[in-house]
Amino acid sequence: MNWLPLLLSGLAVGSIYALIGLSLVIINKATHVVNFAQGEIGMFGTFIALSVLSATGLPVFVVLVLSFPIGFLIGALLEIVFIKPVASGPPLNVLIVTLGLFFMFNSLAGIIWGFDPYRFPALFPTAPIAVGGAAVSPTSLGIIVITLLVMAALYVFFEHTRYGTAMRAASMNPFAARLMGIRVGVVATVSWGLAAGLSVMSGILIAPLTFVDQQMMLAIILKGFAGAILGGFASLPGAAIGCLLLGVMEAFVGAYVDNTIKDSFAFVLIIVVLMVRPQGLFTKALKRKV
Repeated sequence: MNWLPLLLSGLAVGSIYALIGLSLVIINKATHVVNFAQGEIGMFGTFIALSVLSATGLPVFVVLVLSFPIGFLIGALLEIVFIKPVASGPPLNVLIVTLGLFFMFNSLAGIIWGFDPYRFPALFPTAPIAVGGAAVSPTSLGIIVITLLVMAALYVFFEHTRYGTAMRAASMNPFAARLMGIRVGVVATVSWGLAAGLSVMSGILIAPLTFVDQQMMLAIILKGFAGAILGGFASLPGAAIGCLLLGVMEAFVGAYVDNTIKDSFAFVLIIVVLMVRPQGLFTKALKRKV
């Protein structure tokens, strides 16, 4: 079996995990909780994108580009309406709100679009192309390229823009950031918007490979969360690398061992990693002062 198509397939799936994993880390850095509704936001945004496609007949790539602002608007509104009123309380309150949003979006999607699965148009050609003597799926290459472009844009935003620097400062020390004049509340809203935009993009990338329905993002959110923990939940680069690594491991275990155990293998491996290196593979342990 040629390893190149398998590697690219694993990297493509890992790229989708990486987008949702990055969204979870961004939310965690902004609010110090895990957003359990992140996958459902991606699912709901994918349904909106499919409706836009059906109503307007726009090219599918145009809708993919529009998916980020659509998701950003959803995430920002959620933070303003549901998260901000409880943000000053215990973190558990925000956690419970995200659980409520999970069920709200799941039910709302069923009410609006029904419970039957929908087909999403293909983003890339389906005929394989020859790369290094191997037949490679254009879909795998396309997903990897789009994800790399998104990651590059995030890097430029966080490292080379004033607002990105402000967001990093607010995530590290909100009190000191306020003293420096940074509007921490606005930073939280933008963080939720960014995370939701990434989630919707991940939903649209996976939709042509599966179906669009209420359960489409359940496995993706679990794998994105697991991959982010594997790489290091405190680091955006670490989370992205962990998700890519998870996708590749799943592909090779499924091909060379047994496809039915690749999911359990991934989580067992992560448990082992957490026992040996709790901070993840690609982040340093923080030393606590006592």
